[in-house]
Amino acid sequence: MKVGYPDQMGTPQFKVEVTDYSISVDEWRRAHSAPKGELPELNELQRDVAGRFGISEEKYARSVLAIQYAVRRLRTRAKKLGEEVGKILLETCAECRVTRVVADLARERWIIVLQSPNRRVGITLSQETGDDFLDFATREATEELRTKVRSGLGAGEQGVSPQ
Repeated sequence: MKVGYPDQMGTPQFKVEVTDYSISVDEWRRAHSAPKGELPELNELQRDVAGRFGISEEKYARSVLAIQYAVRRLRTRAKKLGEEVGKILLETCAECRVTRVVADLARERWIIVLQSPNRRVGITLSQETGDDFLDFATREATEELRTKVRSGLGAGEQGVSPQ
């Protein structure tokens, strides 16, 4: 089985990182309406921060839960983006694989790291283009992703036939 594609359990064979997050309104509402039993246990530092800011531990735990929801959503999106890039690689370079996908929202971008037989390549995709690709599969976003993958690999590594 080629590394970079989901295994039989559906686990991606590449690293997924979320360096920043944005909480959706839905995630905020879910966290603030969750039963108390579903709230995360706060560690000592979190309890101290809540106390210093005069926030109840429950309210702070709900904020932590909203962050957990957001990070989970972004990890799922990064996994999907990596899998889609893996499909593009099947068409362009069978010996290449996705090794890492980073949701870098602080810089409003996605970073996809590829390993070719000759080198490691990082490509960036704007957050807007990545989101358009993931949410709507627009033709423009799909073509931009294909173009970035191909140009990132360079001419020497394109056209390697799929196995």
